[in-house]
Amino acid sequence: MKIVQVVDLLRHQLVILKAPDDLELQVKDHVLLTQDGDQIVGKVISKVRELPSARVDETYTLEKKLTPKELQKFFGLAEKEKPRVIKAKKCAKKLKLPMRFFASRTDLKGDILSFFFTADEKVDFRDLLKVMAGEFKKRIHLQRVGARDRAKIVGGFGSCGQETCCSSFKVELDSVPLDAARDQNLMLKNNEKLFGLCGKLKCCLMYELPLYREMRRDLPHIRQRVYVGGREGRVTGLDILNRKIKILIEDTEIAEIFDAAEVSREPARSEKKPPRRSADADDDS
Repeated sequence: MKIVQVVDLLRHQLVILKAPDDLELQVKDHVLLTQDGDQIVGKVISKVRELPSARVDETYTLEKKLTPKELQKFFGLAEKEKPRVIKAKKCAKKLKLPMRFFASRTDLKGDILSFFFTADEKVDFRDLLKVMAGEFKKRIHLQRVGARDRAKIVGGFGSCGQETCCSSFKVELDSVPLDAARDQNLMLKNNEKLFGLCGKLKCCLMYELPLYREMRRDLPHIRQRVYVGGREGRVTGLDILNRKIKILIEDTEIAEIFDAAEVSREPARSEKKPPRRSADADDDS
């Protein structure tokens, strides 16, 4: 069975669909999806591939690619997003609901409006739905999202100069642990470069993490006691990619940099002190 991954732009959710045999699809194509009679615009985010055991979402049907005229109509409806969001904010404020609306989407005909918001805690918005339905005279869908999903929906450009990963190609938005930065020897304190537009640790920290962990496996830890050239010292820094170790030699105030191959976690055999004999052993002799 041929399948394709598509983002439902009305609810901004990923769906896996059966790809029609007579339809040639490319990444970033806009397609028409139908669900219970609703005409929803979807965006293709993967190539069509053969996957016999795939589980597809059968509530959707992929009908066709949108024509230029249909796309123009859809983008025209999208241009009215800002006034819709402003009106939604006013409705929430009127009911004193702590909801921060930031985006709105629509179906192909403009009959359904979805609104996305963030909130610090769960919000009962049943009354708000009634108020907004009266204001917009449309079917209303409200969806609370987290900080990462907010960045994915809004989009933007990262410090690298490229479009953010979450809004361009990244499908799953897994949390990024602090260890992802620590294991790459990155400074955490007051380092704004580690955080994305969402205010969370950047997703790209996970891309090179397996390589860093593999290369760091046989290196000593920071503050570990090591031996180099017959001298003992303490590790104060690591250059993982270049395999360099910064060591503060004992009884000195200057740290030196050595190749990892020169450093040992144990003293050389000739430098090891013989084990101390017990008093009983001396008496026996």
